Amino acid sequence: MEFAGAVETRRPIRETPLQKLGREIGNFGAGIVRLAFLCAFLTPVLLFAFLTVDLPFRGFDHFFDMARAKPGNWLSVGYFAMAAGPAIVILIARRFGGDEASRVVTASWAFAAFAGVSYLSPELEEGDMPGVAYTVAFVGSSILGQFTAAAVYDVTRGGEAWWRAPFFAALSAYLVQTVLYFPIAYWTSEAPWINWMVEDVGLKGFVIVAFLGVYRLMMRRLRPRGGFGG
Repeated sequence: MEFAGAVETRRPIRETPLQKLGREIGNFGAGIVRLAFLCAFLTPVLLFAFLTVDLPFRGFDHFFDMARAKPGNWLSVGYFAMAAGPAIVILIARRFGGDEASRVVTASWAFAAFAGVSYLSPELEEGDMPGVAYTVAFVGSSILGQFTAAAVYDVTRGGEAWWRAPFFAALSAYLVQTVLYFPIAYWTSEAPWINWMVEDVGLKGFVIVAFLGVYRLMMRRLRPRGGFGG
């Protein structure tokens, strides 16, 4: 007569409610620390852009002959600095995913708005801030552009073409920013803002090319986590 060999079975260790609570609190705390760390890269860009939004940037004027066509007529230091926003968001999305990058955008803008209201507003005098239309155009187009960068990057990431996701994410973000910014800011103005839109698209094309070079150099250091492609 044959006897079946005894098979030792072990019950899985069940997590107690207290252990689960501790694990969830630990994960939450780690997430908050990571969010604060990542916001430290985007928030200074936003604050610097706010402080310099009314300063003309004339670095590209010598490429244009006509006075009305010079970018210095519409391009400010703050608007130019804000172009770094989508690039930072894309790098964060590569490492931690689009959802985390979107949370960084939300938290960074919230902190920047709080800092502006709490510390900058009492020091401002009448005439220091631009008009309502310009402010709405600048802030709204920048926020939506950065959210677009995170979303498009997540959709297009993966595959053999390393440049595809950052290119389409940056292009989409900058187009959203341009298409929203100029009509809202200059709709009632007699300024040639449609021509300025064309100039803005051209300048941002150079920004995208430069960013792709930076992205390529940082690919190995920013390897995706959590199974994200790229």
